[in-house]
Amino acid sequence: MTRGCDVVIIGAGANGLAAAAYLARAGCRVVVAEAQNKAGGLCRSIKLDETFTAPLAHTLYALDPRVLKELKLASRGLKFAARDMPLVGLRADGKHLVLTRDNHATARSIAAHSQADAKAWKPFRRELFSLARAMRALWWEEGAARDPRIEPLIRMSAAAFLDSWFESDALKAALAFDATDGGLSLIEPGSALVLVWRAAQEMCGLQAAAATLARGPEILTETLAEAALAAGAEIRTGARVAKILVAEGAANGVELQSGERIPARFVLSSLTRRQTFRALLPEGDGGFAQDFASPRTGGAIVSLALKSFPEFAGSAVPRNGRFIVAERLETYISAHSAAAAGRLPDELTLEFTIPTIADTSLAPLGQHVVSVLVRPAPLSADKTQLESKVIAALNRAAPGFSSQIAAREMLTQSDISARCGVEADATGIARLSANWRERLATSIRGLMILEEPVTAISGRAGRIAANIVAKEKAT
Repeated sequence: MTRGCDVVIIGAGANGLAAAAYLARAGCRVVVAEAQNKAGGLCRSIKLDETFTAPLAHTLYALDPRVLKELKLASRGLKFAARDMPLVGLRADGKHLVLTRDNHATARSIAAHSQADAKAWKPFRRELFSLARAMRALWWEEGAARDPRIEPLIRMSAAAFLDSWFESDALKAALAFDATDGGLSLIEPGSALVLVWRAAQEMCGLQAAAATLARGPEILTETLAEAALAAGAEIRTGARVAKILVAEGAANGVELQSGERIPARFVLSSLTRRQTFRALLPEGDGGFAQDFASPRTGGAIVSLALKSFPEFAGSAVPRNGRFIVAERLETYISAHSAAAAGRLPDELTLEFTIPTIADTSLAPLGQHVVSVLVRPAPLSADKTQLESKVIAALNRAAPGFSSQIAAREMLTQSDISARCGVEADATGIARLSANWRERLATSIRGLMILEEPVTAISGRAGRIAANIVAKEKAT
């Protein structure tokens, strides 16, 4: 039996480390137990060969600005390589769509596809951002009431939301990729809320921006770990939690795989709800081992080393964009149906970036890394077939793409889970619209789940949990 502490945190990803830093600064005795031999969770890069490095998380869009500011991560070395990346919808006809924060330039790009949509763009952005700010209040301050404008979105699909504003396939398909973040089909009720949730995020002081970090995503967890250690937290790697200890309906610590027990008044799990309840709580323990829904679809990440920059056919596009490959909303819908049935879609929907545009240290001079996110994809995909489909799609966008590939690696959902220790979870619409205490709470007193409603690298859940624990500990 290890000497007790106030809080045990399971997992040293962004949320776990943020919680540790805040709690240790508040005077709590904190132990972070990380199963892997290195902290980081999803914040890591992979080596394609001895000269090419690819970030596993190719963009960040949800880092909590309070975490960055209050934990002074910039002074510990966190810097952005790219800020506010343009969204580029690549089109088979070469009339590519470029969406930026400049409403006038964006409208001109949209006008090539629809004059009506070009006129609707500015009011759409105004309404989307207004809804997003209303939604943001739910996690910004404790006790915020849900804005009544959120209620219709709980019942609305993303497809219906986009159809209500626009007519062109090009624009709707470019915007729709962000609505797939939660693993829902674009025609499912509540998927509109995922689109608004994404727009509610803030990066680099800008709403709905996407960014990348210099030195890769691992710099985030490295600086968070520094902040936690400096405040007095203990971080133990290679310490896999086997069981959460529960007595009389309350968490009172954890038991490690080694058999060691760490008593604690609070347990914060960085794993998903499904992982936490099904793997770490004994069956029949007061009825708490709930059968959470499994995700129906997953995703895949394909990292490619290129000998030179890919040249896109058609109109000019910015090099530092988030490139979307999807022709229409129906492409997403049919891809989701196929993936949910365990089949590879006939047409993939994907997003890719070229991180070497902002960070040249990732590849030799003049050569590049392309990071591709495929979503949706079957949970158990044939890697060879899926990789071939991805490269074929990129060949259509950039003729000759495949001849430039020097190295590659594909990670399916199961590969990502094995490397990072965190599985995908089914998105719960109720948690998307819940206030900050409800979204973390469980049926076990003292146990909270440090999980965003949509899988994202944030730190926000850690900040919120630390605030709740500090208040409860003081009472």
